[in-house]
Amino acid sequence: MTKRTVLKPTGLPAAAEQTYGVRYGNWVFVSAIMATDFRSGLVPQVRGNPAIPLAGEEVTIRETKYIYQTIQTVLAAAGTDIQNGVRIDQYPVSRSAVDPYHVARKNILKPPRPASTSVDILGLLSPEATIQVETIAIVPAPGFQKEGINTDKIPQPLAGYSPAVRAGDFVFLAGQVPTDWKSGIAPEARVDPNFWEGSRIERETRYILKNMALTLEAAGSSMPNVVKAGVYLTDIDDLPRFDRVWREAFPDAPPARTVFPIRSLGVTESCVEINFVAVTDDGKTKKEIISTKSARSPIFHESQAVRAGEFLFLSGLMAADENGLIDAARINPGYPYDRNTAASQMDDIMAQAQAICRAAGTDIGRALRVLNVHTNLNEYYAAKEVRRRCFPDGEPATATILVAAPLQIPGCSILTDLWVAMEP
Repeated sequence: MTKRTVLKPTGLPAAAEQTYGVRYGNWVFVSAIMATDFRSGLVPQVRGNPAIPLAGEEVTIRETKYIYQTIQTVLAAAGTDIQNGVRIDQYPVSRSAVDPYHVARKNILKPPRPASTSVDILGLLSPEATIQVETIAIVPAPGFQKEGINTDKIPQPLAGYSPAVRAGDFVFLAGQVPTDWKSGIAPEARVDPNFWEGSRIERETRYILKNMALTLEAAGSSMPNVVKAGVYLTDIDDLPRFDRVWREAFPDAPPARTVFPIRSLGVTESCVEINFVAVTDDGKTKKEIISTKSARSPIFHESQAVRAGEFLFLSGLMAADENGLIDAARINPGYPYDRNTAASQMDDIMAQAQAICRAAGTDIGRALRVLNVHTNLNEYYAAKEVRRRCFPDGEPATATILVAAPLQIPGCSILTDLWVAMEP
């Protein structure tokens, strides 16, 4: 069995509830990092002198440098380096944080930069933080190296990241939005306001998926070999029309998928962003759909989970059935204090995840990465206390974000995305 090792780097702020990262074979997963000491908010070197607040570099630039120094420390403890990052996910709490973040990031990360996704959210666990960064990296070995992938068949992103990164049999595609990087929304993806025909979400989605298919082709993969997708919608009510296009792209054996409601995207007018994890067409690692009656069937067009070699990718989980929020998590307004909805939701989510993991031949305790999406961060602590009991050998790399209600199931306030280690 490939060892799953919780990383305990020295010299970083101590926090009992913070796992800085996990190494699994030649893969390293780093928790979403903020420039915080877990006690007083921003660390002093980032906060600066409140008496002269405009002295020195802009705060988000200082945040970015601290975040990447921390990421480097975690990766060094795993025997690798920040330049071996294959994927980064950024969660800014305002659009104004992104440009200074990019200014600093370009000076830290050298090409080929990781495949990148950035989405604007409502809040983080540290209220003063303006951004957090989550990272996946590799420990290079003979025959296992990072390779940046690009193609002139797609519009070139302005921020200098790689449209895709290949490592072994895996391909990580950056988040793509429906733009030509010249005129905002690409003309092909626009709906003519002079006519009532046409769906904005459908046109934008088709444009993105066309470019993603071209990117996969350049990386030696294809749409049938997508194993995991992240979908970010600025209006969750767009999901039914989005799924119409999704079914066209993935009529059978759809990838595991998590749909996130977010505030805004890198292109102001866009309403959808998508990223992928895929396996190569000619590699030894194959896509295997996992389905079990021991867990509830997906409500939308996604597989319960997909196994791909070393990894099990689960679709996003909520405490919901065909009647919406499960009864065990519903608060009775006439007798409201007999249950904690956050704890009940997370308990159900972890039970569903464990059933799926067991059907695939693994255990939830081998989770490598977990992203927790809340519509109310006051529920974080109760949910965390339930979740952490599932990881007796140490929690996975973890990210937590705040988004606006509703999630795609009314009444649900927690959405969890999990990647789990398999036995080889």
